[in-house]
Amino acid sequence: MPDHSYFDLHVHSTDGSDDAGGTVEGYCKWVEARRKNGYHVDGFVLTEHRCYLDDADYTAFTEQYNVTILRGIEVETDVGHVLVYGVNADFLGRFDLSDIALPYAEVFQTAEETGGIAVGAHAGRPRIGLVEHVGERGVSLDAVGIIEALNGGSSDYENGRSFDLAEQHALLTVGGSDAHFVSALGRCLTEFDVPVTTNEELVAALRSGAFRPVRVEDTREGSERKALPSASHIPSTSGQGELGGEAVELDESVIGQEVSVGSLEVTLDSIANYCEALEETNPLYTDATWAENEGPYGGLVAPPGILNTAGLRQGPDPQIRFGDQSFMAGSRLETFSPIKPGDTIDAFTQVKEVYEKTGRSGRMVFVVRHTRYANQDGVDVAATENSVVFRQTKALDD
Repeated sequence: MPDHSYFDLHVHSTDGSDDAGGTVEGYCKWVEARRKNGYHVDGFVLTEHRCYLDDADYTAFTEQYNVTILRGIEVETDVGHVLVYGVNADFLGRFDLSDIALPYAEVFQTAEETGGIAVGAHAGRPRIGLVEHVGERGVSLDAVGIIEALNGGSSDYENGRSFDLAEQHALLTVGGSDAHFVSALGRCLTEFDVPVTTNEELVAALRSGAFRPVRVEDTREGSERKALPSASHIPSTSGQGELGGEAVELDESVIGQEVSVGSLEVTLDSIANYCEALEETNPLYTDATWAENEGPYGGLVAPPGILNTAGLRQGPDPQIRFGDQSFMAGSRLETFSPIKPGDTIDAFTQVKEVYEKTGRSGRMVFVVRHTRYANQDGVDVAATENSVVFRQTKALDD
């Protein structure tokens, strides 16, 4: 048995999360494929949204694929999402899991008292991570010992903010993919200095402190590990203060106006080409027979990322007249319904909001664009949000 192990601590499946498209067996097959390419993944933890699968039996998958499958839960608190491991009836009996604003300190303390352990999920994300609540509301971290700083669904900027928070408050850090679809599993992992095969061993390993977040690329033999993200190299936007200066010039009339920006025809060929380009092996996207007989949708579907292949127009422009530099500050994809061969996906974009913040680099303006994707039946299949930051980096002439 190896003296250490690599685990994805944050995974959602069709068994318990209604926004997930990855099946448990699909994840196991993906681990199998990753191993063939030289990556090291020992197992994963199913952390379904507000749902603990206490009666699920994955023994057959564990034996067939030699993958350890553990279980936890992701709950929602008043300072963002929290992952809990070592969940038992005592913990579950103390909370209404449907509550999206559970008292965070009580969640952390109860997890500890009932034999488990809690971790602040995707800590650097707006609204659902700890960073902004600490920076803007002065939330105490006395009850928090570990945060998920390396999250596969977060941007480098957001992960960088998590690592900075951990350094400032002496918190331990873990990694997890936050996978909702098969190909996302394992992007970010936690390396433990001991083998982990049970939920109890997982809790003990987390309490030991002998672990670290890693990228899947780091698990290859002989690989040279890259530096982890840090927000110190990116303008901090944790606090909004007195901005000062003249009002930013922009065209406010476009804010909230949704316009059509293009469409995408989804075909079997386009799905196959996309999967080939990304070396995607999830049978839900690549194996018609498996998808028809075993998949949840009765046939092949397209990876959500195929939406990125659509050639879309820019959409409304608020014409921000501020600063001399702009950069992407984050992008997020949310899925609602499967994308199928034969679908025509129409895209509609709007400028959702324009707001200002201050950070260590000074005044900044954020433009948030929301794009909605709907199929030919008018059903929304996905949505994206992209944030662009404008800032002044050069001294202005007097």
